[in-house]
Amino acid sequence: MDASPSTEAEDEDTLIIRLFDERPEEAVERRARLWLLDPTGEHVSRACELEEEITVIGRHSDCAISLPSSTVSRRHAQIRREGSQYFLSDMSSTNGTLLNREPVIGEELLHDRDEIGVGTYRMIFRYS
Repeated sequence: MDASPSTEAEDEDTLIIRLFDERPEEAVERRARLWLLDPTGEHVSRACELEEEITVIGRHSDCAISLPSSTVSRRHAQIRREGSQYFLSDMSSTNGTLLNREPVIGEELLHDRDEIGVGTYRMIFRYS
């Protein structure tokens, strides 16, 4: 049976109303993490959630991410969250901080899968 023109119009109107009434899916909250790689760089030896506004990386035991090595300064680098963006900066460390194998100058915006080098350690920034 063919639908009458009025039925088709009602169906289109109903569809439009349903589309406006539907709520968008709940926004999935993205999480930021640092994956600390093992010395070979092939496996993740530890994953750390970046929950605080500022995460300090260094040799000192009170750092959020403590890396026990003489190649790491006591307070080596920090990751700062601003809204949904994360920024990496060196904290005047002795050996410097690398982002994707380049020295960090000032504050650098982090992107998913960026590689961070602190002393002999390598970390992968994940934001998903």
